[in-house]
Amino acid sequence: MQILYILIIALIANNAISQDLKKHQWENRLVLILSQQEDSKAYQQQIAHLISLPKELKERKILIYEILPGRYRIFNYLNKDKKSKWISSSLLYDQYGNKEGGFQVVLIGLDGGVKLNTSNLLRASELFATIDSMPMRRAELENKRD
Repeated sequence: MQILYILIIALIANNAISQDLKKHQWENRLVLILSQQEDSKAYQQQIAHLISLPKELKERKILIYEILPGRYRIFNYLNKDKKSKWISSSLLYDQYGNKEGGFQVVLIGLDGGVKLNTSNLLRASELFATIDSMPMRRAELENKRD
């Protein structure tokens, strides 16, 4: 009986985290930056590289999730001095992290699908080119011109 309760709680928690990302569907693109360690050089470089371009991130409706094994937060690039609080959970890391651990970047599109997944540093030019080639982004640009 105890195992059943544990399974139910795990399913509810997993659904809550999934719902957390689903709330962004059709509103924001997500860049998930995952690392086993917060002091990882690649992790820190990736965050620093992307947050240096707040205008470009906002224009493309990008939110950045910083994800570590036991916690995550949404990075507020519009106000770098005001970081959101860490949320205790390993579900996002378990769901999107690679099996070898280490550093990883995942791009999730407006439709909620994974569009890019790499264990290398992701240059902003590559990220933006990937997004700008997507049909929905092209439609956004067309609508902007009208």
